[in-house]
Amino acid sequence: MTKFKPGETSCEVLDKKRAITKSILTKSKHIDRIKTCKDIPPSLKVKGNYISRAAVHSWSDDQFGVISYCRNAAHSKHNNHALNVLIESIENANRRLSSAPNIESEKHGKTSTRLSEDAVYKLRSENEYLRVALAEVYRAYMQLLDSYREDKEIDEAFRRLIKEQARVLGKNRVWGAK
Repeated sequence: MTKFKPGETSCEVLDKKRAITKSILTKSKHIDRIKTCKDIPPSLKVKGNYISRAAVHSWSDDQFGVISYCRNAAHSKHNNHALNVLIESIENANRRLSSAPNIESEKHGKTSTRLSEDAVYKLRSENEYLRVALAEVYRAYMQLLDSYREDKEIDEAFRRLIKEQARVLGKNRVWGAK
């Protein structure tokens, strides 16, 4: 006989569901407190000035009372309200962080804002130009390498031919062939 009847759920599973919901709401409260990059907890992994949902879902820290969970657990029906609150908190925090100075420049004592679209376009075009130039240099290198190998093979063939002719000639052979 099974321990549970159809439709029943164990206490452990229910506790885990409640813990995930509580963690989602706790995470949203902590994310709401983030005003600058310095306010981001060290256990929450972010890239630059952006907090991703995946990073928040995998964030776990006993000090803050949050646990990690999979995306599907967060998107289940019973977590709809908590997930909406969390998504709103993340979006608000990202808006606040986008207007704040970059975390990398704060570490080096510099304060700067995000790059303009024109600067990003220039950097991308320069990056593409350098990528093409690198490809041309690599092609030229490979061509030189093949040419060197081909010349070496031709020299070896001539050397073998001269040695063979010297062997055939016998005493009348060329003394300089080695």
